[in-house]
Amino acid sequence: MSGTFNDISFRHLFFLGSLGICLAIILVVMIGFFLYGLIKYTKRGLSKKDGARYGGYLAWEVFWVGTPLLVLMASAFNQIHWALAWVLMVIILQSGFMNIMKRSPDYKNDLKFKGKLDNYFRSLINGLVKFGKRNTLLVFFAFVIGSFISSFMMYDLCIGIHPFRVSSRYSRKSLGDSCPSGEICNFILTVPENLSNSIIVGWHSNDEPIGAYVYYDTVSHSEYFNGSLVIDVNKFNNPYSLGVNGTYFEMENIKQEEQRYVSWADITNLTPSTIYYIVVAIETSNGKLIFYPERKFRTAPSDGTQYNFITGGDMGMTGTGEDLSINAALVEPLFVMLGGDVAYDSGFDSCYRCWDEWFSRWDKTFITPTGFSLPIITTIGNHEAAGWKSSRGSVQFYTRYLPFQLGLQNIDPNDRPLQHSHTIGNETIIIVMDSWVVDQIPDQVSWMEQVLSDNSNKTFKFALYHIALYPCTKISMDVEISFLAKEFWGPVFDKYNLTVGYENHYHLYKRSKQLVNGVEHPNGTLYIGDGSWGVETTMKLRDYDYLEVYGRIQHVIHSIVNTHNSTINIETINVDNEIFDSWERKL
Repeated sequence: MSGTFNDISFRHLFFLGSLGICLAIILVVMIGFFLYGLIKYTKRGLSKKDGARYGGYLAWEVFWVGTPLLVLMASAFNQIHWALAWVLMVIILQSGFMNIMKRSPDYKNDLKFKGKLDNYFRSLINGLVKFGKRNTLLVFFAFVIGSFISSFMMYDLCIGIHPFRVSSRYSRKSLGDSCPSGEICNFILTVPENLSNSIIVGWHSNDEPIGAYVYYDTVSHSEYFNGSLVIDVNKFNNPYSLGVNGTYFEMENIKQEEQRYVSWADITNLTPSTIYYIVVAIETSNGKLIFYPERKFRTAPSDGTQYNFITGGDMGMTGTGEDLSINAALVEPLFVMLGGDVAYDSGFDSCYRCWDEWFSRWDKTFITPTGFSLPIITTIGNHEAAGWKSSRGSVQFYTRYLPFQLGLQNIDPNDRPLQHSHTIGNETIIIVMDSWVVDQIPDQVSWMEQVLSDNSNKTFKFALYHIALYPCTKISMDVEISFLAKEFWGPVFDKYNLTVGYENHYHLYKRSKQLVNGVEHPNGTLYIGDGSWGVETTMKLRDYDYLEVYGRIQHVIHSIVNTHNSTINIETINVDNEIFDSWERKL
């Protein structure tokens, strides 16, 4: 379905919204000046018709000198370059000023002076002469300087939401590099195909690597660094027993503002149910090794030992979201699943700092009480791109920052698959899909069929995706996508007895009945979530027949999987760290 509201990118939505606000301001001022002109003439005993003409003239002048606001917004949202905006704003303001100052000259009754256009331009020149050359130049230079400052400082906006904040290229540059030279930033662990024997680690740097390295061991060596994370290459005496080389690439889409290199490495042949200590590093051209502080993680069990994990969606950077993250870390999960709308860059390449904020908070917040860093599984949400039905090109950071499969070194990072599957131990399969942020929903069915068929013997089958097949509200612009997901994915879930579908997007909470084809069934799939990890909404709740529990509740979902007795327990936790809903099923 083309040409719909869904197809408008977030950048264009914000641009159109800003134009609407500017036009509204201009319109209000125009109405005010029109009424002023009308009342002024009426009070003098002149006709209302003349007053309306005078008021209309004043309103037109307001519109004329107000249009630079529209040009400024075009520059702010990268519709035109700031230098072009600067020139256009000066031309509009100067011409509008001259029109306001124009004075009809006295001239001879000569045919060559009788044309209206000729008269108009002579009026402009005469007005400037009466205003004075010095004053005219001062006003002109004021327009030049003011237009330059505003267009330059407003250029290339990032509109961050949840919470709302605005930055421009100038304001970001004035803060310095978000990932400074001489250090490693944005450390992250992502879950590959099998968490029992492998992990993927990622990290960022401002400095260009000539080598990227990961060192790890089953014992800690944090004391080796003695507070210094920058070491001469020829002085580094590696205390770790294991290590791999990483792969790195430059973030071309933000290089105009900040140099950024993304490194990642596949770590394989790990032992199940084992604690590992890990450091990452880059080697620079000046012979230095720059390290990130040591972290530790756990591999998944493969012997049926009970494990637990956290799920939620629509996270952002709100204070409530941080509180929920702290609550989530307290339960010592093995990993975390995040169902899209992670940092809310909304397809703006200028919003790279939203991700930097998110990475920083993740690494600080998701350290469990016993000191474990938590690996993550995510799915793409509409705010990881320009919106629903976006192109790959509008996905600025998500695929580049978060790999979920081993062996992707020869694939362009932005071409990484958006569908991936994960086994946890011998009894759990997790499938992750794209809710038509990029890939169409029907096109993913054959992949889903293959993965679930290959893992049909698994006791626990989970799915993670952004849209909800069974939401607890209704948004007209999402109906098509939700309907298609239900039409094409629902039968696959039913066929392979999906245990739980973790749903997101609506910033609400719901737990469905166990459903087969939308009807309650004791062996049906539970659909839970609707995504409110810190993001609020005022959307209307709907009491659909398939719902068991629903509400406007910010939450995270704690799932406990016991493979010995084939039981899953789900506890939903609110911001006060209270379990407000629970569910149990024995398969």
